[in-house]
Amino acid sequence: MHHVLRNILLNPGPATTSQSVKEALVVPDICPREEEFGNLLTSIMNGVLQIGKTGDEYAISLFAASGTGAVEAMLTSAIGKNHKVLIITNGAYGFRIEAICKAYNLPYETTCEFGDYPDINKIGKILSVGSFSHLAMVHHETSTGMMNPLEEISSICRSHGVKLMVDAMSSFGGYPINLMESGIHYLVASSNKCIHGMAGLSFVIFHESCKQELAENSSNFYFNVLAQWKNLTTKSQTRFTPPVQVCYAFNKAIQETLKETVEVRWGRYQQNWQIMYDGLKELGFEVFLPLEQQSKILLAIKLEGQLLNGFDHFHDYLFERNITIYPGIIPETKTFRMAVIGDLDTGDLEYVIEVMKEYFS
Repeated sequence: MHHVLRNILLNPGPATTSQSVKEALVVPDICPREEEFGNLLTSIMNGVLQIGKTGDEYAISLFAASGTGAVEAMLTSAIGKNHKVLIITNGAYGFRIEAICKAYNLPYETTCEFGDYPDINKIGKILSVGSFSHLAMVHHETSTGMMNPLEEISSICRSHGVKLMVDAMSSFGGYPINLMESGIHYLVASSNKCIHGMAGLSFVIFHESCKQELAENSSNFYFNVLAQWKNLTTKSQTRFTPPVQVCYAFNKAIQETLKETVEVRWGRYQQNWQIMYDGLKELGFEVFLPLEQQSKILLAIKLEGQLLNGFDHFHDYLFERNITIYPGIIPETKTFRMAVIGDLDTGDLEYVIEVMKEYFS
C-alpha cells in the first residue's frame, strides 16, 4: 500500500495514526457474523482489558459509536430511578454527562464550576450528607486540559460506598490506569484517542460486581451494556452491525499500544507536551490552567493579544503545512487547543513550533 500523507493532528482525537493502523483498514470484505471476525472482536476486548490491567475482575462492552455513545450506555444502563449520581461538572464533558442524565430523567446533582479544580473535601462532605449511589467524573477534561484527581476521588468514593464512573476518553491508553487497584466501577473510552485507532468504536469497562445493577436498571435498547456484553461473550458478536474495517484498525492500534506500553507512551506524551508548552511560552502565549493542574496531554491556550488576524487565519496557515489545531470551548474565554494524543514524536512537535515561529515572523 502506498504511503499515505501524514498530517500532524493536534486536535484531541481522532488522532494521527500510524501507517500500519491505516493499512489495517484495507482487508478483504467479510461478513461480521463469521467466526474469523468473532475472533477479532474477542482479541479487541482482551486487548483493551489488558491495557487497563483489569485482571479477571472486569468485563467489557463494545459499541459502534463515538465516545459519547459509551458515556450514554454507561449512565443509562447503570443508574436506576432509585439511584442518584453526583456529577463533577468542571468542564464541557462533565456538563455533557449532566445533559445525558437530564435527557433520560436520571436522578443527579452536580458539583464544581467550569475550570475549577475539584475540591476533595467539599466532594467528601457532599457524599456524606447526600444519598448518592454513584459519582461520575471526567478524568482528563479536554475542554480545559485539566487532569482531575482520579486517585483521590476514587478513595473518597470507596470510603462512602459510592460507585465510581469514569469518562477516561482522552486518558485511557495514554495515562497509566491500573483498574484492579483503582476502585473504578465503570470506565468508558473510545478507539480514536490515546489508543490511536480510527473513530467509530467506543467501550464500557465495568466491574464484575456491577452486573446485578446493570440487569435491573437499563433504560435503553441499543446502548444496553449487559445485553451487548452477553452477546459478545456468548456469540463473539455485537448485537448490531459493527464498523468492520475500523475493528481491524483498532485491533492493530491495540497491539501497538501494548507493544509500546502505556508507561512508555505516557513518557512520550509528556515529552511532546513539554516541547509544545515551552515553544508556546517562548512565542508569548498564555495558557488557561496553572501548571500543576495540566494533564500533559492537551493545552488550552489563550487567544488574547497574540493572534492579530484571529484564530482562523492562524489555523489555516498551519493546516496548509499539514498541522491541525482546534478551537476552544471555554465559556467567556477565547482559547484554542493543542493535544499530543496520537502517533507523534518529539520531531513532530519541534516542527510544529518551527512553523508557528515562521507564522509570527
